[in-house]
Amino acid sequence: MGKGIFFTSASMLLAVILTTTLRHHHHPHNRPNNLSLPNYTSNASKLLRSNGFNFISNFLHISPELFVSNTDSSLTIFAVPDAAISNLSIPPYMIKHLLAYHTSPTKLTLQDLFKKPLKTCLPTLIPHHTVSITKIDYKRRVLEINNVLITHPDLFLQGHVTIHGVAGSFATFDHHQESIVLPFCEADDIGGFVKNKDEWGRMIKFLGSSGFMAFAIGLKSVTDGIFKDFPDLKSVTVFVTRNVALRVMSSPLLDKFMRFHIVTQRYGFKELEGLPPGAKLSTLVTGKHVGVGENSKVVMIDEVSITAPDLFVSKNLVVHGIARALSMDELSSMSR
Repeated sequence: MGKGIFFTSASMLLAVILTTTLRHHHHPHNRPNNLSLPNYTSNASKLLRSNGFNFISNFLHISPELFVSNTDSSLTIFAVPDAAISNLSIPPYMIKHLLAYHTSPTKLTLQDLFKKPLKTCLPTLIPHHTVSITKIDYKRRVLEINNVLITHPDLFLQGHVTIHGVAGSFATFDHHQESIVLPFCEADDIGGFVKNKDEWGRMIKFLGSSGFMAFAIGLKSVTDGIFKDFPDLKSVTVFVTRNVALRVMSSPLLDKFMRFHIVTQRYGFKELEGLPPGAKLSTLVTGKHVGVGENSKVVMIDEVSITAPDLFVSKNLVVHGIARALSMDELSSMSR
């Protein structure tokens, strides 16, 4: 018997045993009726099996209620390869927990995922536990969840359901504690860098000593207001320039100008390069965004070229130098 056939048979047997065990521990009146479950499960199971995801295929075929309980449920399943599940060597009774962590109660196609910022936390079927988008490269069509590559994007798309094949498990298993280790999603850390003003201060000091004194002074003057208005701000990207006359600006306009040059997410230069053309980045000016573009392989922010990428880099902050100030159109008439 070949290794592939053996694993398929073994996973089928384990699926039957686990499903029987799970159902045995639930009251009959609470058991979902398979006849009412979505008809996509059969097609999805066949497609998964034809692409080598036998383990997930068997569970979806034998016990689809482990993933979804009604026809209106939206979800995204991240299918883990057979070898990765085998290598975890987790007890059968923990399989349901593992599968739930690899299933999100929202429909997320690859294009949907690309539209989300890096480090976005995605909900799973385990309450209060999320997975994180850890790498985005739109040009190369590369995206990672919990540092695991999506190898088979949009493997199955039907109705409210999306299935992606991934390179491995999002979680690990601690054999000593006999527990599944679920990684911590960084964006869940409430407070972020705002609670660590030293990081912000080091950035301003760096700018002041690197030829951006005017910008550093302007940034320092609006710091308290930013911290007050955005107490849960976690990370930022700042676009700085030497070519700006801040002294002629009124205090309200200066405040808007500085906030417009700050994006509410940390984007290193490589991450900006990987964003799709026309991507919009939210600024600290309510309702205002800056657009990402490219001209002759030069990354542009609102048609202004980045001339000094990754000028200052820390855990929660990135600073990029740009050729000139971003457009001031409409800022003078806006309220904060």
